[in-house]
Amino acid sequence: MSWYGSHEYLNEFIQENQCRRIMEVGVYNGENAISMVKAAITSLPAAEIVYYGFDFFHSYSTEYIGRKLDETGCKHFLYEGNTLDTVPEAAKTLPTMDMIFIDGGKSFMEAWSDWEGSSKLIHSGTGVFVHNVGFSGVAKMVENIPRDIYDVELFFPRFEGKVALVRRIA
Repeated sequence: MSWYGSHEYLNEFIQENQCRRIMEVGVYNGENAISMVKAAITSLPAAEIVYYGFDFFHSYSTEYIGRKLDETGCKHFLYEGNTLDTVPEAAKTLPTMDMIFIDGGKSFMEAWSDWEGSSKLIHSGTGVFVHNVGFSGVAKMVENIPRDIYDVELFFPRFEGKVALVRRIA
């Protein structure tokens, strides 16, 4: 199967772990969202997949992304606005996620806020992928993740730079 861009590690994780609840911070054009949902659908019925997307939705509207997600048959929720506000607020009521992809703001404040909100939605099997760890703000956020609670693995996918996989220590 051909995956969108070079985020194939997300799709592999989704398939291997039969992820039902997928969250993405930084949706952009929705292509990655569609790819991740399609990966989940390879092992689970589309109606059991729930996608949660956070973005300003300046370049592509929630209606546009929503129509694309509708075509997959998954359930989806799109949160429009600054993730400094939307992620922490939504984290108060959302269920735990099976996979989270953080690809939002690059400053430390933005990245830390995205992490803090996302960290409230982690269960023992959740994989949190942090994109763009090469940016100083994102790198500082990853460095500040408490290693007594989380395992942090850095890896270098082709054409992407540094990515972190964060998992709760059992």
